[in-house]
Amino acid sequence: MGEIIKMGVDNDPNKAVRDAEFEKIEKIKASLNNLTNKKSKFLFTVPESNNPAASIYEIYFHATIVKKMGYEVIILTEKKDYEIPKWIEKTLTDITHVSMAENSITITPEDVMIISDVYSNVMEQTKNLPCQRIGFLQSLDYMANALVPGTDWASFGIRDIITTSKELKNIINVFYGEGKFNIGTYDVGIPNYFKQSGKPKKPIISVIGRNPNEISKFVKLFYSKFPQYSWITFDPMLTKSKPPQPMRRKDFAERLEQNFAAVWIDRISSFGTFPLECMKSGVIPICLRPDIMPEYLIERKDDESVEIIENAGLWSSNFYDLPLILGDVLVKFLDDSIGDNIYDAMNRVSAKYTPENSEKTVIEYYNTILTNRITMLSGVVDKNLEALKNNDDEKNTKDGKSE
Repeated sequence: MGEIIKMGVDNDPNKAVRDAEFEKIEKIKASLNNLTNKKSKFLFTVPESNNPAASIYEIYFHATIVKKMGYEVIILTEKKDYEIPKWIEKTLTDITHVSMAENSITITPEDVMIISDVYSNVMEQTKNLPCQRIGFLQSLDYMANALVPGTDWASFGIRDIITTSKELKNIINVFYGEGKFNIGTYDVGIPNYFKQSGKPKKPIISVIGRNPNEISKFVKLFYSKFPQYSWITFDPMLTKSKPPQPMRRKDFAERLEQNFAAVWIDRISSFGTFPLECMKSGVIPICLRPDIMPEYLIERKDDESVEIIENAGLWSSNFYDLPLILGDVLVKFLDDSIGDNIYDAMNRVSAKYTPENSEKTVIEYYNTILTNRITMLSGVVDKNLEALKNNDDEKNTKDGKSE
């Protein structure tokens, strides 16, 4: 881009307008300079939750990676008295937190705001800000609940989206318009403290679900069908304290590794990290298949065809199959006859979902976003300079004719 050259227009009645245009261009050029020198701010909105949630963990993970990339990072909270989640390791939460209610941050064009799918109100309130805004969409249910019927993220001026799976990307394209949004995906990473210690497994079964009534029903049905296994322990994965509290994720991993199997009942998950945590820990996941096929169960070919990966845990679309599947697995566990093909498939699937690979895909996404932003702002400067030049040429032509 060339330098801005002010021409002799002291007597120009439109001088104030021209000066305002020059000032706007200078501000954009300053933003471009900040972009190229990593002086952008990244602002991540995070909802408050008393219970551990993979969606919140992922926001903090992204924020930490961007901070490592060299950018200023701020976590935006809805309330002033927001409590930083204790179940997330401190290395991920050592970030400046600012309440959106304080309204104390200056937003500039080089900044980037990442808005969680639960925050349609924030999408509405920030639509006139000059920064780049990105929708962080992790849950189809949150996405749908946060929108008024007939609206989508484009209604709030958001065209860029990042999500956790290509399956969810396909759904967005089908229901909200093919090509309407620039949708990026990244690989979720399961922390390395989910691992196999090699210690013998215990007859303990973790059971995780969104609906407590379904969990209770599952346990009762299992004991009704298999009363001889009344000595089996179902672990809800809470602390031993009274009342029980959610566990730190690292403690959760240590407890999970002791299990030989785990049950996951979640009909509405759009990704589901718990089965992957199980696979990485050498624990056989017995799962109710959610409405959206988990991304890690899909093998995508070069010709864009897909295959469902077999044996990476035991999955059923019928809730009432789960107690029966567990009974069958329990017999094989006690007989030491569980086939290696299950463990091999679990290891192969979970090997892809590492923090290192996730960090790589996150960095690639945000670097692409920043590069595109630089290109866009450069285009705005060039277009405005060209418009000013054409206006000057037109004025000089008219002045020449009048003489």
